Amino acid sequence: MKTRGLSFKFACMVILAFSFVKVHAQTDKKKSTVIDTSECLEFTGSFDGTVKDFDGTYTAKLYLDNKLIASQVLKVKKKFAFLLNKNSLYTVRVEKDGYIPKTVSINTNIPDKVEITDLYRFHFETNLLSNDLSVHFDDDDIDFPVALVNYGKRCDCFEFNKEYTESLIHRMVNDLMFGG
Repeated sequence: MKTRGLSFKFACMVILAFSFVKVHAQTDKKKSTVIDTSECLEFTGSFDGTVKDFDGTYTAKLYLDNKLIASQVLKVKKKFAFLLNKNSLYTVRVEKDGYIPKTVSINTNIPDKVEITDLYRFHFETNLLSNDLSVHFDDDDIDFPVALVNYGKRCDCFEFNKEYTESLIHRMVNDLMFGG
């Protein structure tokens, strides 16, 4: 009887020892991956022609993974410019006192097989709405990005999701015109 109890304990210890070896062996087999984060996109922006009466300054802020990494205070007639790295998620936020800020979400993931010989370029034109109008809009529509920008394989360029932006603008116009 003692032999049977001892052999059961021994068998359990052997099984336990092999399971640690197996876990350790699986951990060692993971290969490390290096993510290419070289510069890939010059993202610029300015106000469109509808804001002729704007004066003073505005601020363009660049966020990487929701952390502020750069900020530019510019005269309203000047454009902002940020260099963005490959395989990252950015947000650009345009702010001016007395106006509803606008954000753009930029995904710079590019397939590894795409060879980047020159920087890609994307220019963003916008206007801003008075803070007085914010009571007419759904908070989500104000807080969500006005555009989603990412790499397009077909055009080999960065482009915005037209359907997303049109849907957001349509909702906001309806809220303004018809009260939601």
